[in-house]
Amino acid sequence: MARNRFRADNVAKGAFRQAVRTVHLWAGLILCLPIIVIGLSGSALLLQREILRLSAPSASAAGESQSIARMVDAAETAVSPGLRANWIELPAARGVPASVQFVVANRPPRTIEILVDPVSLDVLGNSEMVRRGPIMAVLVNIHEFLMMPPHLGLPAVGWTAVAMTVIGLSGLVLWWPKKGRWLGAFLVRRGAKGLRLHLDLHHAAGIWGLPIFLILSISGIYLAFPQTVSSAIRMALPSGANHVEREVDQSPRAAPADPDEAVARARSAMPNARVTGLQLPGRSGAPYVVQMETIGFAPSIPPITVTFDSGNADSIAIDDPRNYPLADRVLNWQYALHFSVGMGWFWEFLVFLSGLLPLLMAITGITIWWKTRRARQSLARAPVGEPSGVMAEAGSREAV
Repeated sequence: MARNRFRADNVAKGAFRQAVRTVHLWAGLILCLPIIVIGLSGSALLLQREILRLSAPSASAAGESQSIARMVDAAETAVSPGLRANWIELPAARGVPASVQFVVANRPPRTIEILVDPVSLDVLGNSEMVRRGPIMAVLVNIHEFLMMPPHLGLPAVGWTAVAMTVIGLSGLVLWWPKKGRWLGAFLVRRGAKGLRLHLDLHHAAGIWGLPIFLILSISGIYLAFPQTVSSAIRMALPSGANHVEREVDQSPRAAPADPDEAVARARSAMPNARVTGLQLPGRSGAPYVVQMETIGFAPSIPPITVTFDSGNADSIAIDDPRNYPLADRVLNWQYALHFSVGMGWFWEFLVFLSGLLPLLMAITGITIWWKTRRARQSLARAPVGEPSGVMAEAGSREAV
């Protein structure tokens, strides 16, 4: 009886693995091209973002920074008369210029970016900035829509992300080593060649890249279907209205008279955060809005915002995403992880590598499938008792 039950369990496990192998194989074969295109375009976008950042002119690395008001004045003297700055992005480190932005009310509106040395107040650049230049626009179109109309492309990319998640999880099931074979399952064996080399590369690269591959796939599902995923997350995790604090000074004070005072009061209210940018009132009379980010390893999207209420001069409103309900924080992490915003250079490097992973997995996976298929055909035609050289080369490792 026990022997029959053991055999039945083995048959069930074998049938399950065969079903998983079939799903993994055909999902990979059918969708390998769009997955490769999405991965490579994502890596190219990260690379272009880094190139643009490094191509910015250097500012003075030594000396005391001037006031924000003087940086804005220096930028306004470099543009057409009458233009008023609406935003300043403060340098994150020494040697990095401040970016003062202006909106020109053309059709369509365009943004002019003036780079100012925060120490010398020299204007380092004066260029009209297009948010998405020709190359970046093509890469974004490929990555988000697969070059299709948005109403068709976005769902297609979303369902491709679902398939990528299934491929990753099924690959984990097929990779799972037997007892005593764990160490070899993470490595490419020395001297491996032919089918053995492709098997080892497929398994080793797959398991090392699987965590970030799944993170990017699942976050991609959220970005493609935000309402559906948000509803599911809020049903599963604590949720509620975003937490907004209002802090009132003990003694009445006027609204900030200049950007430097606005930044100083924001820092006083949020000492554990760094100021990244400031919305300037311009001629509209709007309040100062200071944007900040958490100091240390944490997502910076959405930013912390400190708003000085123009209707109540002694009050400020603080919107701190760190105080959001758990469901909202989980959703914000999806965006930050996928686009590598505020996650540090190491995570950005891993995200870049993950975009190259589908190409490697497709090459090795298709090679394994083709060589194994040819070997089985040769084995079927060979005389009884004569082994196939390719199948013998694969050894005991299963071909996926």
